[in-house]
Amino acid sequence: MDDKIKNNINKSQEFLKIKDFDTAETYLKKNLEISNDSFETFFLLGAISGIKKELDKAESYFKKAISLNSSHTNSFLNLAIILKKMNKRKESIEYFKKVIELDKYNLDALCALAQIFEEDNNLNMAENYYKKVIKIDFNHHIANHSYGKLLLKLNQHIKGLKLIEKVSGIIRFKKNIFEII
Repeated sequence: MDDKIKNNINKSQEFLKIKDFDTAETYLKKNLEISNDSFETFFLLGAISGIKKELDKAESYFKKAISLNSSHTNSFLNLAIILKKMNKRKESIEYFKKVIELDKYNLDALCALAQIFEEDNNLNMAENYYKKVIKIDFNHHIANHSYGKLLLKLNQHIKGLKLIEKVSGIIRFKKNIFEII
């Protein structure tokens, strides 16, 4: 990697830390004048565009980053999130699935797929993804809560309420002891 490109990336990351996105973006755009093959430049430009809610730009930058490095899980994950925000659901699902191909334990992608399928009223698929998350992380708050609500929709009220109680931190008192559900 060219020293100027590396230096601009380092400077941009310093400005990202203090949330000065415009200055960080300026340094990264200098890299585009030097070369169009810096994966890190496109990834960071995608992240900044996403933060700034410039979703079309973010989509373009992340796709370019993926074309330069097709094994970077976070590029696929961020692109999938951007596409979901843009209501490009089918494409979003494809990219979330690609994340899982690269990292089968990626809880963010698994949860996102569960939520998308639940929103699309494909409750069985949603349930499968919530179960995968909970199998990986038994105490995953979002998955347990969402899965509990899904079980209520599936008329599995007792099981659903137990999950919701578990993540809500409801405390039951019994004589001189208490239990957290």
